[in-house]
Formats: sequence, structure tokens, C-alpha cells
Amino acid sequence: MTTYEPHVDVHVSKTGSLWLAVLSGVAGGMSAHSLKELQADIAEGLPFLFGDRDQLPVPVFHYTLPGLTEEDLRAFARLQREAAAIAEDYSRTAKARVDQLAGLGLSDADIGELLGLTKQRIQQIRTNPPVARRSA
Repeated sequence: MTTYEPHVDVHVSKTGSLWLAVLSGVAGGMSAHSLKELQADIAEGLPFLFGDRDQLPVPVFHYTLPGLTEEDLRAFARLQREAAAIAEDYSRTAKARVDQLAGLGLSDADIGELLGLTKQRIQQIRTNPPVARRSA
């Protein structure tokens, strides 16, 4: 039995108005007018390209764009995950503090003064549930 890699490298570049993709070990390539369309085409094509495998490989995208490295894109993705985690923590903490202060009988205006937020923002926090953490 042949052992296969659990992933397939997909090398993506942009030429003119087209996104181009070349899958490692596969002759030819794919193209599309949007990145989302190209990714969908690749996902749809995997069963045909790797139908001889018990399990389809997971595409691992590698982008070649002028002035950007893969590390630039990975660094931004890390920063985005960190920012989302901070925003989620902020949302939960803000909700807890607002609820705590409201429980003491303070008005939305007074809570806003204590927390450095507007009365309208306090009302939003009170009426919206905290954001649930998404798994990465």
C-alpha cells in the first residue's frame, strides 16, 4: 500500500485578472477570477485529482505576491487571532463590569462615566450577549 501525504501544497499567484494555482504532484493548474472562486474550485477538484486515496489531502496554500512573503501573511494571521482574542476578552469583561455596576443600581450614564464609555455604548453592552470564543 502506498503512503500519501495528508496535505497537498497549492502554489497560488496572480497574473493580470486571474488567480493561478498549481498543485504539487499534479500536471497543469487551475485559474479563477477571485481567490474565493479558486479555493472553491480546488476543493471541488480534490476528489477527482486524488480519487485513488482513502482520504483526500488537505490543501495548504502558498501565495506568491509582489512585495509580500508568506511570513508577512502568517504574521498578519497571528496578529488577527490575537486581536480577536483581545476583543472577545474585552467584550466579556465589559459585560461583566456593566452588569456588576448596574446591579449596584447605577444608571447607564453613571456607568459610562466610570468606565469611560458613552451611555449609548453601555446600553449596547447591556442588551448584547458577549461574543462566544471561536475555535481556531
